[in-house]
Amino acid sequence: MLSVVFPAVDDRLARDVLAAIGARPEHDVEAVVQAFRAWMPAGSTAKRLAVDAGRVPPGADPTAPLEARLAGSLESWSCWVFCTAVGALLAGRGHDVNVVVEHHRTASVVDFHSVLIVDGSLLDPYLGPSAPVPPGHDVTRRDAWVSWVPADVPGGRWDHLGLRGGGSPYRYRVLGERLDRHDVAAFCEISATHSGVGRRRNAHWFAGDRLWFVREGDDGTGELRVAEGPTPFEQRRRVVARGPYEELRAHIDASVVAP
Repeated sequence: MLSVVFPAVDDRLARDVLAAIGARPEHDVEAVVQAFRAWMPAGSTAKRLAVDAGRVPPGADPTAPLEARLAGSLESWSCWVFCTAVGALLAGRGHDVNVVVEHHRTASVVDFHSVLIVDGSLLDPYLGPSAPVPPGHDVTRRDAWVSWVPADVPGGRWDHLGLRGGGSPYRYRVLGERLDRHDVAAFCEISATHSGVGRRRNAHWFAGDRLWFVREGDDGTGELRVAEGPTPFEQRRRVVARGPYEELRAHIDASVVAP
């Protein structure tokens, strides 16, 4: 049975996923999240399949995405799936989990993004880093830099600034906290028509201490890229291979991603 706590998955599924990612009882939040991100592809394909079929994109209930990945699926999943899935795993381990929605402050499109607040710290399992970020602090890892900036007026909303793997800086502002299943379902429905996700298939994951990207071009050819450099501020994305998207995406399942 599912708990009334949100987010949650049943105990059997949680055990299976934690075993699949190699999470052990002594692992802290960062270790669990990093292992999950090396296992579950993040990106656009599962969402686009739902939209094209006239369904609400997944996210409110992470059960089906987790079961699909355990069965070998290499579809890539949205920030909403990542937050409800990771949130459920961490809540099951006794952490206080708060699902949060943010709004992109520099985009020309309507883009709502999901993050977590875990034990009072910001956690973005989709964009990274895997480490929690305490209020008013910056955290830098190989995959991403994030700053959680307090509001500049009393009662104002906090900002989430970040940079990852050779990309451009981004800024989100907290829009709402303590989302429940119905809230997340509503934002997933909105995302079917208002989203920062483009039409081209893409996936990204963090494995081997490096951030990897597979992206399909306008001509249908895919590129596998890796972010190289000591910090997100110095990294560049190098093309590792070109070819069919599905073949390049299969690197996610490899035990070692070869350069």
